[in-house]
Amino acid sequence: MKKETKKNKVLVFSVLSLFAITLVAAIGYYAIFSATFTVNPAVITSGDLVFEGDYYGGQEISGGEITITNNAPSDRIINISDNSEGTGVNVSYVGTLELSQKNLDTWTLEGETKTINYTVVGETFVVSGIPDEYTLIYYPNLVSGWYAGISTDVTVLNNGVNTIGDLPDTSIDVGDDYCNNTYNPNATQCVGAKLWLILGDETIALAKLDNWSMADTLFETELIQYNSGGIITLSPRASLTITPIYDIGAYESGDYNITTTVA
Repeated sequence: MKKETKKNKVLVFSVLSLFAITLVAAIGYYAIFSATFTVNPAVITSGDLVFEGDYYGGQEISGGEITITNNAPSDRIINISDNSEGTGVNVSYVGTLELSQKNLDTWTLEGETKTINYTVVGETFVVSGIPDEYTLIYYPNLVSGWYAGISTDVTVLNNGVNTIGDLPDTSIDVGDDYCNNTYNPNATQCVGAKLWLILGDETIALAKLDNWSMADTLFETELIQYNSGGIITLSPRASLTITPIYDIGAYESGDYNITTTVA
């Protein structure tokens, strides 16, 4: 009996030793990592997010202003779309641009200002508010240089519908380092097109452009974008304010629920 008891003790000790070795091997590691963070929305909207009212067929009505802000530290490409197709209500989204005289040495804002409205998203690029005594142009930054063939490379815009593609026209407009070139210290939107108001009719305005006689010109205070498909680039910390325009068909009646999505 004593010999058998001794063998049992040896066996138990061996099993316990093996268990301890296995346990140590199971919990061994070189390193461990952990992450805890809060994710905030990159793009937010504010303003009149709900718009209601009673209207009539054939009316064009303006919704409330909506501001879209990119809170992220990098560009965000957004898509502004709605469910209006096939409803008899045509929807576009309009922005406002202030133009101002600038000191041509320092490019700081000074002097007279004017405001125009323009389409941000819609089937056509519509401009309103161009003063009678001014000519509005789209001024691209060309690969060929700042001054090369300047009057032939700009596009003259008019009140009403303009036959033009998306803005900026990336096939010719290479842009510039708008937010970092020291000429636009308060700029937040770094991607887009430049619109200028030049005093005089089209002939006088283009002659001033060629001669760079621009002291009474009103320059953009921010870059604008137009995209018929709703694709807009927002720079870091930049905001875009748009107003929905609802163009109701002449023979429409009933209840309509138009929902706009910013994705």
